[in-house]
Amino acid sequence: MTSLRARLLISASLVLVTALGCASVLLDRAFRESALNAVEDRLRGRVYMLIGAADFDAPATRPLVGELPDATLAMPGSGNYLRILSDTGRTRWQSRSLLGLDLPPPKRLPIGSWRLERTRTSEGEGLFSLVYAILWDSPGKRKPRQFVIQACENETLYLSTVTRFRRSLWFWFGGLSVGLLVVQSLNLNWGLRPLRSVDDEVREIEAGKREAITGSYPKELQSLTRNLNRLLRHNRDSLRRYRNALGDLAHSIKTPLAVLRNELAAGRADIGRETALEQVGRIDKTVEYHLHRAAAAGRSLLAPPVFVEQVVQRLIDTLRKVHAHRNLEIEAELDALAVFYGDEGDLMEIVGNLADNACKWARKRVVVTARHGRTADGEPRLELDIADDGPGIPEQQLELLGQRGTRLDQSVEGHGIGLAIVRDMVEDVYHGRLSFESSPEGTRAHVEIEFG
Repeated sequence: MTSLRARLLISASLVLVTALGCASVLLDRAFRESALNAVEDRLRGRVYMLIGAADFDAPATRPLVGELPDATLAMPGSGNYLRILSDTGRTRWQSRSLLGLDLPPPKRLPIGSWRLERTRTSEGEGLFSLVYAILWDSPGKRKPRQFVIQACENETLYLSTVTRFRRSLWFWFGGLSVGLLVVQSLNLNWGLRPLRSVDDEVREIEAGKREAITGSYPKELQSLTRNLNRLLRHNRDSLRRYRNALGDLAHSIKTPLAVLRNELAAGRADIGRETALEQVGRIDKTVEYHLHRAAAAGRSLLAPPVFVEQVVQRLIDTLRKVHAHRNLEIEAELDALAVFYGDEGDLMEIVGNLADNACKWARKRVVVTARHGRTADGEPRLELDIADDGPGIPEQQLELLGQRGTRLDQSVEGHGIGLAIVRDMVEDVYHGRLSFESSPEGTRAHVEIEFG
């Protein structure tokens, strides 16, 4: 089942029906127990009435009980019956309502005990029977006598009461269930409306009618919409970088190709060979620059964070081997909490180029620092500092750092595109800031990237 609304509605309906079903069963049981207690109380009252009206000391020629205030006990087959039995089970007295009817003798029970049970008359009439055993000490008698008092009531009243209650219970619970299901359906429609709005906006994005999700949504969906917008922005930036890289690459190699074509057309072998090598070198550097620029993956808060400490430590170990002949002190001051939300290769490209450039200019020492921070909105921020103790760079030349093909000292190996790649990657791909500070005591490159 793919519909989230259908899933929630079915699960809520099952819970609701189960809860109401259990509640109705419990209420039905409680009502039956209450009705049965009411029957027992009525029968107990008749037993007490009979004990109060009976004369257990009366001689055998006189009845034990006179007239009783309950008229139903004088009506044959009324459903209300009373009788007194001896300890041997012989009937000593019975109400006139039992005329023509026989009752099975009750089971023996201890003196002073009560027992409620079901029984039937000789005519098959179902009854509730309450039996009570007493011990009567009569004057002049050598030992007390035992009597059993039995009060019976037709079960029709109890059954009809329970049936009416059940009918009413299931009617109202059924109506309540339908009403709650309707309310639950309306509640789900209202609760899932933000998800439908997100779906509508995503469909509009697919149709090209909008570029981002702009609606105001509950806080449970804000993380989803924010990350979707970041993903969309990341895809747009990647596509824009690819297009720009292709356009720039085509434009950049157009001139070297035109020079080569003219030289080949002129047929000047010696000059053409030198010119060809020069133009091929330009094309090689141009292609390398644009490939690095286009290949940058960009930021992504949806991917697992890259721990800067691990990556930078590996780079430093590599740089120590590469520059081992110069005996440089390459140190690291790395915050264990510093993370990079992006491609690990991009981080290695940024730190690797800056650190390698610092090693080329350093006299004895290079320090790589990484710090973890937070923006005013609570988003993660990464700060990198790569400092060397080299001769420094004149202030008027600091602005040239990071421009493609710029090399401030031709005696140092390189193509002059490393810092340009770093600047494009930091500022264009990750929307961060790259700055340089320099003095006669050394140069420091500072990178700050906010992953918001």
